[in-house]
Amino acid sequence: MESEQTIQPLKADEAAAALSAMQASRESLAKAAAMSCPPERHLAFAGLMGGLVASQAADGVVVVVLEALLICGVALVVMWDRRRTGMFINGYRAGPTRPITFALLAFTLSTLALCDWLKLGQGVGWAPLVGGVVVAVVGYFASSIWQSIYLRDLRSAA
Repeated sequence: MESEQTIQPLKADEAAAALSAMQASRESLAKAAAMSCPPERHLAFAGLMGGLVASQAADGVVVVVLEALLICGVALVVMWDRRRTGMFINGYRAGPTRPITFALLAFTLSTLALCDWLKLGQGVGWAPLVGGVVVAVVGYFASSIWQSIYLRDLRSAA
């Protein structure tokens, strides 16, 4: 049974008020995100990314244990974000931040593959440790750049 209720268009003043409320909400979100993302947050992210690569220097079961600890670290960062801001913003979100996300992902996976090849194929067991440091440094700056692009995107839409 369909409802025969007609949808009434918004009046100009109602639409303007709704748009104003949405813009205020986006600006409030931008302020909260800017104020609540300390450098330690970027450092934690970088440590997790670098740790993923560096953990490959270990052997056997130790790699799996380290990767499990890194997954727990991700969960802790999500909880930390939610406690600080009441939200967690996914890095894969659509918008102008996505190219940074995928560039960092490609860089990290390429470095991981290179380090695994060096370790397993060439006998350079320390390569994942160096690769992990490089990924951590790049991850820190990518996280900072990602945040600034995200904030600019929020403010430009407000």
